[in-house]
This record gives sequence, C-alpha cells and structure tokens, in this order.
Amino acid sequence: MTGKKIKVLTELEKRFAQLFVENMFSNETLTNTDIAIAAGYAKESAHQRAYENTTYKLKPHVYTYIEELKEDFRVRNEVTKEKHMARLEEIRKTAFEKGQLHTAMNAEVYRGKASGLYVERKLIANKTLEDKTEEELEAELKRIEDNFGIRREDETE
Repeated sequence: MTGKKIKVLTELEKRFAQLFVENMFSNETLTNTDIAIAAGYAKESAHQRAYENTTYKLKPHVYTYIEELKEDFRVRNEVTKEKHMARLEEIRKTAFEKGQLHTAMNAEVYRGKASGLYVERKLIANKTLEDKTEEELEAELKRIEDNFGIRREDETE
C-alpha cells in the first residue's frame, strides 16, 4: 500500500503562513509578495513563492496550514460578552495605572453599557407638515421668514 506522502512545512513556509494570517486580520495592507519577503524569501522570487504558498494545487500543505491558522485565530479572538468585558477591564486598569483617568473612565462606562447597566434612549421627533398644528406651522413660517429676511405682502402696508 502506497499512501500519499505528507509534506512537512519548511520554516519559510511556516513564517509565510503566520505573516499571511496576521496581515489578514490586521489593519496592515501588505501584498502577498511583501509577506513573502518579510518571511525571508528572496525579493527576486517572492512573488512566485507567495503565489505558490497560497495556491492549493501547488502547495496544499501550506494552504491547509494557512486555513488552520485562520480558524485558530477566529476561535481565539471570538468576541463574547465575557471576553469583551475582560478586555475593557484590562484597558481600564492599564489606563488608571498610567494616570489616564479619562480613558479609564470611558472603559468603565463601556463595561457598564455592555453589561446592561446603562440604557441609551434617543427620541427623534420629526413631524411632517401634515402632523403639525396650525400654530406650529405659523411659528415655522415666521422662523423661516425671519431667517431669510422675507416680509409678507400684508405686512408691507
């Protein structure tokens, strides 16, 4: 019985995969070629190595490793209420220790909001012309006339 030989990742392939996933989940906008160069591939062949490392048909072992790293990242960084609260507490504590009281206070307020201690209510009253009373319409018309310096014909006498 001859089975398919499982290819072992090289250090360069591992580093490329790690940097590729970090870039994917960060604010960085590195190209795959940039990532290959940062991983240690030669500049002259970095574009080709990046293509190979991200193409399943060419390097299924690297592609699969990248997918495993992405899934691991998703699981570790899943946002839950508990993780969110813990992170805000960490921020609050660090800010307080550094004397950044405004930041510490904001973190504490956000913890309160996340736990449901605060309820924000916004009342948006946006009446249409049909909803307004005659007095409200007259007041609005007067405000517009005053703002634009408009005089009614009946007032010019």
